[in-house]
Amino acid sequence: MVTFMNSLITPQAAEEITLSAIPDLGEEDVPLENAGGRVLARPLVADRPLPPYDRVMMDGICCKERDLEEHPTLAIVGEHPAGAPAPQATPPGHCWEVMTGACLPPDCDTVIPYEQVTRQDHHFAIEAGSAIRGRFIHRRASDYEAGAILVPSDTVIDSRVAAVAATVGATRLQVVKRPRVSLFTTGDEVVDPKSTPADHEIRQSNAAALHAALFEAGAELVHYQHLPDDPLATFTAVERQRHCDLLILCGGISKGKYDFVRPAMEKMFGPPSFHGVAQRPGKPLAFWEGIPSVFALPGNPMSVQITFHRYVLPFLKAALRQSHSSQIVSLSSKFTFDSSFSYSLPVKTRQEDACIVAEPIPPANSGDFASAIESDGFIELPAGRGSFPKGALTRYWSWL
Repeated sequence: MVTFMNSLITPQAAEEITLSAIPDLGEEDVPLENAGGRVLARPLVADRPLPPYDRVMMDGICCKERDLEEHPTLAIVGEHPAGAPAPQATPPGHCWEVMTGACLPPDCDTVIPYEQVTRQDHHFAIEAGSAIRGRFIHRRASDYEAGAILVPSDTVIDSRVAAVAATVGATRLQVVKRPRVSLFTTGDEVVDPKSTPADHEIRQSNAAALHAALFEAGAELVHYQHLPDDPLATFTAVERQRHCDLLILCGGISKGKYDFVRPAMEKMFGPPSFHGVAQRPGKPLAFWEGIPSVFALPGNPMSVQITFHRYVLPFLKAALRQSHSSQIVSLSSKFTFDSSFSYSLPVKTRQEDACIVAEPIPPANSGDFASAIESDGFIELPAGRGSFPKGALTRYWSWL
């Protein structure tokens, strides 16, 4: 069966279509210790003032400022370590030895570090001019009042966020659910990487690439299957995974007699939102909006890498309420190409002053993915121009 692509659309139009179809994944509750890398669905709020008490910020002594004016030395009334409740009243002419993190005795207003006092038996002599009222005291609620938002929703939970969560007693967190993805590769010529391929066969590489990329993107790969070039097998296998948030298929989406992906998807989901993008590589890319959403990627390895990073990755990040935008880089040298389609070109980047400079590393063809190892990502050169001078600015996406 021959499948024909629709009228080609621009990469920008394809991007707009896919990003306008982001699913609402919902939320789930996870323990704090398992929340690293997830995305907060609700903000973290201070459950009490921060700090919750007037906090001593230096090891030393604390006293009343007025006692310093009346007594040349201060007698030690006792030690007041961090974690101890507020002590008894401070007698006139006395001071407490205090430790960093201790609550300030309620009748004291001055903290003096050990470096600025001299111990004389059970007394401390204070250097002239070293005592400043209020210095080295972290006042209660000076950082945040109770109820203040400490971490907004849609924030990735890293070590800093985890520390804040623990501080406010949030031992369980509401996080955005991970996109559930089913992945299918196609092609009778493709064999398992463990196999020894015949001369007419190739080992499967797209599955390994997308497994790694989906993991880095924060998606949950719930199913993977390699499909033969058979229309019924394609339909049946994909039909079983309709419960997922996203279906990704590689190969079988062009115009060949053995390309069965589009007919199978149309039988399930109707016509695609688009099929065919004016780009190289990746022209046969197709997308179906809905639940589940469907990306049908071309089968050539470089086409898979480009279309995944250009369209699928921003889609996944948006579903996780995360932004994933391109950067602007500057070409390191003049570059020319056939300008009928936009062209995605692997590049190696380097920092030069305030600019990121991109050095082109052109692949031999859309099946040449080994040369991309030397690259850091790819740029997209728009159609309509045959030549791009050194210093030309263009969009850049980094590899996962």
